[in-house]
Amino acid sequence: MIGAGFFGRVIARRLADVGITPVVASRMRGDLRLDVEDRASLAAALRPQDVIVDTAGPFQMRSTTLVETAIECGCDVVDLSDALGYARAVLALHDRAVAKGVRIFTSCSAIATVAASAIGASEAAAPETCDLFLAPASADTGNPATVRAFLASVDWSRSREFPADRRRGYRVESAAAVLLPRSWPSLRWVDFWVDPNAPFAVRSIALASRLGLTRVLSAVAPLSARLVGRREGSFSVAISEGGRYSLTRLAAPRGSYVIAAEPAVLAAESLARGSDVPAGIVPSHSQVDPAALFARLRALGVDVRT
Repeated sequence: MIGAGFFGRVIARRLADVGITPVVASRMRGDLRLDVEDRASLAAALRPQDVIVDTAGPFQMRSTTLVETAIECGCDVVDLSDALGYARAVLALHDRAVAKGVRIFTSCSAIATVAASAIGASEAAAPETCDLFLAPASADTGNPATVRAFLASVDWSRSREFPADRRRGYRVESAAAVLLPRSWPSLRWVDFWVDPNAPFAVRSIALASRLGLTRVLSAVAPLSARLVGRREGSFSVAISEGGRYSLTRLAAPRGSYVIAAEPAVLAAESLARGSDVPAGIVPSHSQVDPAALFARLRALGVDVRT
């Protein structure tokens, strides 16, 4: 079962490519009408051993109703959340998931899972710092949900240059800050930096935010992104350990959004085929095999450099 938004459609197509036909569900369209905040409708629709791919952002505005109901119904969940508060709320459900034998792959996307794969591939035993740099393919991914998520999490007072691009990103609160230290307790910080990757985007978004026009911006931004946004995108992971610095960069001239989508495809495919992943909130480093993920991304046209 999967959502019907942009990333839901991408993941549904990719699952079909690997021989899995998903049920597409949303409030407005798809094979099944479903509201992720309506416990009764969820309980009526879900069946034991269902695999749910949750793409209903922005997760900054979400409760854990779907995860709680899935646990009670005996369903596994894979989500693309990037929200720090949501990650903390999901982590609190670990014992309940274990008791029911349910697997929860939270933030199974670029922000935590790809970052964890990069750390694993770097062979850093005790990484000390991790900085994530995102320049999304704004012409493809600009939509009301992503705009609201960005506005709910951005800190305009802090910015940083990207290590491998002529870009500057602003600090955005993210789930990675709590999920990656769960896998590597040595991490002193995990920071996430985002360049909206569209002409004049930073100035217009910052101004609208200061003027309290976020609702208007959420409605206008998708059209603007489609008209003037960029098709290329990148995601980089910079790690330091004992004075050693390593960088993993993933980029594509088109379709870079698969960097965010493919971890969920791999996880859902694994669960659908009977994976024996232990129950509970699955740590980011255990969600996918780094070599398999990077091989998939390269096959999809992503340049992966480590």
